[in-house]
Amino acid sequence: MDGGFVLKLPFILRLVDSRKSALSTIIASNLFILLIPLAMGLFLYTKVEQSLERSTTRSNGAMLEQLKLSLDNKLAEVDTLMRQVVFDPKLDYMLRIPAHPNDVDKYEFIQFMRDKMSKYHSMTSNFILDYYVYFANSDTIVKPDLVSDSRTFYSIYYAYKDMPYEQWHLLLDKEHKMSYLPATPLSNEQEQVPKNVITYMQSLPVQSQSQNLGSFIVLIDGDQVKELFAQMESASHSSVYIIDHAGKTIMSNSDSPFPSDLLERVQESSGPFNYRLAGVDQVVSVTSSQKAGWKYVSIMPNDVFMQQVNQIQSWSIGLFILCLICGLVAVSIGAYRTYKPLQKTVNAIMRGKEMIRRPASNEYEFIRQTVEGSIHEEKNLRMTLTQQIPFIRANYLSRLLNGHMDVDVSAANGDSLQFMDLKFTSDCFAVLLVKIEDIPFLAEEEDEKQWAHARFIISNIGTDLIAANHRGFSVELDRDRIALLMNLASDRKEFVESDIRDIADSLFSITSQRFQIGITIAVGGIHSGPKAIRDSYPEALAALEYRLILGKHATIHFQDILEVKQHYYYPLESEIQLINFVRSGDTENVEKLLNKIYAMNFDSGHMTPELGKCLFFNVTSTFLKIVNSSNTNQEDVLGADFDPIKEVFSYPTAQGMYSKTKELYETLTRSFNVERSGHSTQRLEEIIGIVHERLDDSNLGVAQIAERIQMTPQYLSTFFKKHQGQNLLDYITHKRIQQAKQLMENKELTIVQIAQKIGYNNDVVFIRAFKKLEGVTPGKYRETMLPEIISSDA
Repeated sequence: MDGGFVLKLPFILRLVDSRKSALSTIIASNLFILLIPLAMGLFLYTKVEQSLERSTTRSNGAMLEQLKLSLDNKLAEVDTLMRQVVFDPKLDYMLRIPAHPNDVDKYEFIQFMRDKMSKYHSMTSNFILDYYVYFANSDTIVKPDLVSDSRTFYSIYYAYKDMPYEQWHLLLDKEHKMSYLPATPLSNEQEQVPKNVITYMQSLPVQSQSQNLGSFIVLIDGDQVKELFAQMESASHSSVYIIDHAGKTIMSNSDSPFPSDLLERVQESSGPFNYRLAGVDQVVSVTSSQKAGWKYVSIMPNDVFMQQVNQIQSWSIGLFILCLICGLVAVSIGAYRTYKPLQKTVNAIMRGKEMIRRPASNEYEFIRQTVEGSIHEEKNLRMTLTQQIPFIRANYLSRLLNGHMDVDVSAANGDSLQFMDLKFTSDCFAVLLVKIEDIPFLAEEEDEKQWAHARFIISNIGTDLIAANHRGFSVELDRDRIALLMNLASDRKEFVESDIRDIADSLFSITSQRFQIGITIAVGGIHSGPKAIRDSYPEALAALEYRLILGKHATIHFQDILEVKQHYYYPLESEIQLINFVRSGDTENVEKLLNKIYAMNFDSGHMTPELGKCLFFNVTSTFLKIVNSSNTNQEDVLGADFDPIKEVFSYPTAQGMYSKTKELYETLTRSFNVERSGHSTQRLEEIIGIVHERLDDSNLGVAQIAERIQMTPQYLSTFFKKHQGQNLLDYITHKRIQQAKQLMENKELTIVQIAQKIGYNNDVVFIRAFKKLEGVTPGKYRETMLPEIISSDA
């Protein structure tokens, strides 16, 4: 450690003691880091110990599993040999050959040895030391190279150590079902050293469970099995035992017998577990073989792998001491070097904020608060700008449409428009103006909401249709009016006009058919250059005015209305003729003449909206001339406060204006017809007769009676009041109440039934009308006044 660092350390300690700063945090953090080697050492030691134990256990288990698989494969060879021998067709016959067989039967044994047993012997490996078949009835042993009686065979060839012939013979006569006998030394005259074998026995015949006629015996070479044990023995110094289902040890590489107290745990457990044997801790691993019904048990001493753990423990302690020394040095140097840039950063922030005193919190907190504040301010600024972008964009496009500025498609201006998500690909433009005529299921309480939905749908559909080949932008001009600005692609100049017509037709069909929104589309001309938008938009407005001529729900292209005539057909002779027809009450000719005037002017479609309005103004003026010149009271004919001009021009289309004009002329003509013919009294009687005839009809009213006598409802009301002196609806009510009073004399009728008989669907309405005219309710009238009237009449 150099002298400079010795001088720095007191400085650091003074800063830590003087106030709570980031330096104290740095030192504390670095000191905390020094604890990591200790924690790592302890953790590493614990984990390594556990890992080594698990790894060794897994490795030992894997080797034990490999031993099981290898031995099972070998045992499969025994099983295959057994099946080949015991299922031989001649075996069943030979098992039933009696004692003292004749020469033919003896030859059967020899032939079986030569043709079968020797053939099978060539198919076996060294794992099978030898095999033979014992025939109990004839006391004959047949092996691949020998036919002998049992006593001679046992005394000369294969005799078990410490097992006399009688015991072996009893073993042969017992019933065995794929049984394995524990490894036993086997001696013969050819070999002086006894050889360990595992004996496999199967009683014959296999199909019969009631009689034991012989046995099939296979001698498994114990040395071959021990060779399979060698890998585990050398790797983990384990003692390996093969235990059968009865708990007998079939084979082991240890001279020690299998502990009896361990047998029960082995039968119950399948995983590794700890066991203490002769004062030494052991790890026992167990695996089972379904093939032979054996359990393979490995007993491994713990001290095999604990030496490695102890060695790692000493390494960890040395590493901890080394890291602790190096860490203390690194903490001191690193804390000082880390704090200096932080101190400079805080001073720079303070100069930028013009702060007099240092922050009360530590430097990290001060920097965090400063950064968070800056990020929050920037986020709010971006959010505010994002919220304003749609309005800024709409204002920009609106100014382009209204001609307050020229369009600029240069690259420099394109960069400045990116924040509004605007990009023009060419200087060629056209404007589509969409007017929303009607919206389905429009409710008053959701009026503005549904209009907004309609504008949203049309804007999105329009821009999507345009975007297929060009670029489109929408601008909401009014509640029911939207402008679609089309920036036409320069590579489709020859298809531009057809593209525009396809877009307009598709927009009209989609909105009307799929969304049931009625619209009128006006399309401006195609223009290029800086003034392209300001030139196309007025043309779209002019085309929209032709909605008066062509009607609502139409698509109007400006270029289709360029050739129009500048006059309309309404000669003086037609006006005089119209006046005469009205005065004479000729309703039929008035209608024919009006139809002719309309057809002459509007069927060709070449009339400007302005001339169309002038035509209807003149026709309405003729109507007023007739009213004024004939001293007809306008209120009697049309009603009070009725303005014909306002009524006609309230319709947005020529068809609507024409229908209203015909209605006015029809009303005026019929008034002249009634007065001229002198049939006022007859017409009045006709009206009264209809009222009396249909008093029980709940739909009886001005409209129904007017339709029946071919009058307008307005004129009918005026005519009836003029000649009867009473309002028609009041007259109907009086007649119904009179009839009700007559019906009340029949006490079997209820108030509800009486109300229905005089044309009231609702008895409440009947009661209200009765009380208004008579001053009492129908029930009260029936109880008090009606008896008095009946008695006075009597």
